[in-house]
Amino acid sequence: MKKLFYFFLFILSFTFSSFSKDKKEKEDLKHAIEYIKKYAQFAIEEMEKFGIPASIKLGQGILESYSGRSFLSKNTNNHFGIKCGKNWVGGIYFHDDDLPKECFRKYKSVRESFRDHSKFLKQPRYHKLFFLDKNDYQSWAMELKKAGYATSIKYAESLIKQIEKYCLWKFDKENSYEINNKIDKYLTFIMEKNMEKNKVEQSNFIVNFFIKIAVFLKNKIQFSE
Repeated sequence: MKKLFYFFLFILSFTFSSFSKDKKEKEDLKHAIEYIKKYAQFAIEEMEKFGIPASIKLGQGILESYSGRSFLSKNTNNHFGIKCGKNWVGGIYFHDDDLPKECFRKYKSVRESFRDHSKFLKQPRYHKLFFLDKNDYQSWAMELKKAGYATSIKYAESLIKQIEKYCLWKFDKENSYEINNKIDKYLTFIMEKNMEKNKVEQSNFIVNFFIKIAVFLKNKIQFSE
């Protein structure tokens, strides 16, 4: 009887965690779509001026600012987690990060944050980035990590995941004059792609759920015999 109780407790826990994950993914998708719609134009304009792939710019923005929802981005318009550094003369904001009360750059607008990010990557430590193919977002992500952009050992993988999840590489092939006419088409494609992925994952969940029940019942019958 105790085994039966723990089994159903496990099933309930498994079901709850799976549906909670599904709800979170839908929320993340919704906010990422809104973020891309707002800032794709900025990213492409910066790509044209500085040579930084729009996919990298948008991917880092989504990752670093949690699609504009992080406490830091809301209070500072800092969408790329850029710290003050010794030469910064603009606004500042103290925020707990790797260490307590670290100094972060504060901007008057998100547009200013996007521009400063471009200038930030023009520092000598990031010079190898600009020898890479603009369409090779994987190499850009890996070189950013090598150059020390972030402390996370999985930063490159996380950035690539964002780019591929939301098909941000598509924006590397666009220009700022035409993107406004295409953005809704892109966003519909991204939404449908992720919804289809979620449907497949839900189907797999249901299949695995019933497999676990079948295995349990089989073992229960064999034990009873």
